[in-house]
Amino acid sequence: MFRSKMTSQPTIYKLRQQIELLPGVQQQLGRFVLRHGSEVPFLSVRSLAQRANVAPATVTRLSHALGFPGYRELRAFFKAVFYQKQTSNTRTQDSAIESGQSLALQSVFSLDTQLHLKAIAAMIFNAPCHVAGFRSAYSLSHYLSYLLHMVRHDVYLVPSAETAALDHVTLAKPEHVLVIFSILPYAAESVALAEAALKAGLIIIAVTDSQDSPLVSLAHDAIVVDQVAMQYISTRVSFFALIEFLIESGCALSDRKSRRELKQFRARIDKHAGYWTPDGSSGLQEKPRS
Repeated sequence: MFRSKMTSQPTIYKLRQQIELLPGVQQQLGRFVLRHGSEVPFLSVRSLAQRANVAPATVTRLSHALGFPGYRELRAFFKAVFYQKQTSNTRTQDSAIESGQSLALQSVFSLDTQLHLKAIAAMIFNAPCHVAGFRSAYSLSHYLSYLLHMVRHDVYLVPSAETAALDHVTLAKPEHVLVIFSILPYAAESVALAEAALKAGLIIIAVTDSQDSPLVSLAHDAIVVDQVAMQYISTRVSFFALIEFLIESGCALSDRKSRRELKQFRARIDKHAGYWTPDGSSGLQEKPRS
């Protein structure tokens, strides 16, 4: 059995590195534990095993593989990371927010993920693109479509109402790309839209938080990044970082054109006084009639 020797104080970052070296089922459980670190202190061996869909013995094996005497010590580690107050004499345990966001970002900025994202960016920037997301994922779809609109004209934000979204897909052409965001708990509308888009012949790119997401089997390609639980909510920081990486990578494919489009976009906003200026004017104020 693989057993890691913990030669120094464990950290979330070190655990992540170790988990990526573990065999199949242990790695699956390890990734689940990282995504739900703030919940681990409250889960028994059996509860964690049921949540992660593994055998209870795997929980014990994972604890040993990560250098802990047992699951009790692994659970105590996550309790310290997410819930114990820091003091000036305590060397370091990141706060729940810092730990969660830092961990989530690591899933975006690994070398393999970056190479994958660059390939996805090329797909998005070389065909008309539709962007969709429902419920908590709608803000992600809106952000990506807004940034794409700054450098593209063939970008379409899919309506958040399911019926309108399905109607939207019927108007798209087979060579178009559909990017769908979906995060646990997965919106039923996203699955229905993906199924309709698949029948319509669109190229589907799923952006989600797990290989177990229902969109993965429906998509032509899928980007999976971590959604990490903090104390009360799960952080979306990895998804926003992913979106910005896609935009930067796509713009770099045609640097001159991208810079020209950005300049023109800002000029259009300026023309309608859409940006605030020091004199207090903005597009929201009615201009005096001459």
